[in-house]
Amino acid sequence: MASLKLKFSPSTVEGKEGTLYFQIIHRRITRTVFTGYRIMPGEWDAAASAICTAGNGARRSALQLTEAKLRWDEKRLTTIITGKELAKVEYTADDIVAAYRRLPPCQTWFGFIRNMTAKKAKIGRYGTAKTYRDALASFARFRCGEDIMTEALDAEMINLYEAWLRGRGVRRNSSSCYLRTLRTLYRKAVETGLTADNDVFRHVFTGFDKTAKRAIPMAAIRSVRRLRLSKGSPQAFARDVFMLSIYLQGMSFVDMAYMKKADIKNGQLQYSRKKTGQTLTIRWEKAMQDIVDRYAHLTAGSPYLLPIITRQDGSERRQYERAEHNVNRNLKKIGAMAGLSTPLTTYVARHTWASTMRDMGCDLSVISRGLGHENLKTTQIYLSAIDTAAVADANTRMIGSIMR
Repeated sequence: MASLKLKFSPSTVEGKEGTLYFQIIHRRITRTVFTGYRIMPGEWDAAASAICTAGNGARRSALQLTEAKLRWDEKRLTTIITGKELAKVEYTADDIVAAYRRLPPCQTWFGFIRNMTAKKAKIGRYGTAKTYRDALASFARFRCGEDIMTEALDAEMINLYEAWLRGRGVRRNSSSCYLRTLRTLYRKAVETGLTADNDVFRHVFTGFDKTAKRAIPMAAIRSVRRLRLSKGSPQAFARDVFMLSIYLQGMSFVDMAYMKKADIKNGQLQYSRKKTGQTLTIRWEKAMQDIVDRYAHLTAGSPYLLPIITRQDGSERRQYERAEHNVNRNLKKIGAMAGLSTPLTTYVARHTWASTMRDMGCDLSVISRGLGHENLKTTQIYLSAIDTAAVADANTRMIGSIMR
């Protein structure tokens, strides 16, 4: 059976880092696999054939990460050798090196998340990519920027991360969102063989807490609609976006940003949700057209119904994110002007539509269909039984109630 040993070759230049490599010997033939990792001579324990990770600070963390990477590489080389021995096939030291070089490069936890983020962005799942980026940014701050091998994640570290979030005043549901995202990524890492499933998230909260009510009542909707705002002002636009979201069955801001003129046919708006890809159809009402008409001079020559995405140059996502930030900032001002205790946001409009429809006696399945929910546990059983016309009729009644 082939032998495998980690070696260190000091630099010929004094004071420079040396090279770490694996030595493979099989049938008296020796081959070398360079790792790409470099350390100082004083950081190598020749007797133990291992890195010395004593000391403090960033250097110690870097050495510990290098040591973990080497263990991963050593495990993969050992797996190759064991596989060939079990298969009882003839092989050479060169065969081992060739098989190793065909393997994907070693990935750290941060590197794996960045790779998964890039994959989601490549297929247009920008929302999921942003969720991954946000979770990584939070966990990286907890780690003070120090990366780690995926297999080094353990329950204690995840517990400390949850405590760190709590200490920074992060709300329980926000903490749970970060942890659920990391758990999803951890499971993907398990599937790809980066680590065994050690159930490291078993002691942290990954559920949903009841939150403060986000919906506002019908009287408050009317108050917002009747506010005297300067024509063409940022506040007037924010109010129009808020009202349009309610009229459009609680449509999310990103979907409103991407609404196109060509999406309206035969008195209906048909669009696909950016979050899920689900196609929804909404009856196009006069109240909706009135709002769109107010901005027709700004969308002349544009395929979009609203002046949110004004340039098609690859920066569409940044444009609507910036616009959503400005709209939410102005909605909070509008809420204060209307004397509301609930801070207004575009998301409040979505909750408000659902709450208002419920208060009007609409069946839960109608509301579920109107929102375009795809949660299998709570809404999917209703989807096949609901007629689009039922949603449209209920939405028409609600708009009429507001306009009265």
